[in-house]
Amino acid sequence: MRKVIWTFGMSLLFVASTVTAQSVTSHPGYFPVEELGILQEGEIEVDVNLEGAMLQLAAGAMQEEGEDASLVDLVSSLKRVRVQVGSIEDMDAATVMSRIDDAAGRLTASGWTRMVKVEEDEEQVLVFSREDAGAIVGLTVLVNDGGDEAVVVNIAGTIDPVTLGRIMSMDDMPNLEKYMDAVE
Repeated sequence: MRKVIWTFGMSLLFVASTVTAQSVTSHPGYFPVEELGILQEGEIEVDVNLEGAMLQLAAGAMQEEGEDASLVDLVSSLKRVRVQVGSIEDMDAATVMSRIDDAAGRLTASGWTRMVKVEEDEEQVLVFSREDAGAIVGLTVLVNDGGDEAVVVNIAGTIDPVTLGRIMSMDDMPNLEKYMDAVE
């Protein structure tokens, strides 16, 4: 009997994870950052891919820690958070800037809107959004620190602009790395 229950439970988990994966890739805020070409396989040092239940786990941990309800609500509404951080110290600045520019072109061609562009010396920060019915459904961030690291982030899910603004204006921003470490 235990074997039947265990097999049934594992089957449900498999089906649920398959459905989640299918719905995440079809979400309008999803963008496969690994296909942007900014970081190559051997350059990636941090690779985080949180979906479904893992994001709910992070939201629950934030709630237990007494984080602002806006942040908990925001994380609860997300479908996927993908973060890649990698070393670019072996590349020349022109190559890195070219990779970022090419990625920005691909995002724009896919219907994303550039919200922020900061270029100072060899550093670049680009933030793209995707909107649907007055809500932000995706954010993609590209960062070139000008020497050592590049960061690529894609967040898919319904993001209320007012809630996002409230969180961004907080004096004491939460330590999101702490929650990511707990989930991993």
